[in-house]
Amino acid sequence: MALLAAMLATAGLYALMGAVVVALFQLIVYIGAVLVLFLFVVMLLDLRRPPPRAPGAAAASGAAGVGITAAAGWAAWVAASHAPGQSPRPAPGVFELAIDLFGRHLLVFELTSVLLLAAAVGAIFISRTGKRSS
Repeated sequence: MALLAAMLATAGLYALMGAVVVALFQLIVYIGAVLVLFLFVVMLLDLRRPPPRAPGAAAASGAAGVGITAAAGWAAWVAASHAPGQSPRPAPGVFELAIDLFGRHLLVFELTSVLLLAAAVGAIFISRTGKRSS
């Protein structure tokens, strides 16, 4: 669920920046395909383990302290680096995105699909090896 929330938040940020096409790609490709693939692989693993213990109060307060410190540092960095005279670059359109993705980054794009396929096949292989009867 956290992965789904992170991907939805990323798509929302893309939409807020005006890159609606990239937000739709995020929704369709990552949430519609990759997340569903990961869910099927995890369901095929059929792992039976006891649930992990909840973190103690010390760990929770430490994590909250790190989060507050990171947020304060980020806010200070944004406030210091904001130049009011500069205007942001316009977001690239679909054509520019396609040229960049299928031009310069074609090999990386194809290797990512092969890597996802290998991960799914490996997870299925690992889950099936323990179920064989001799």
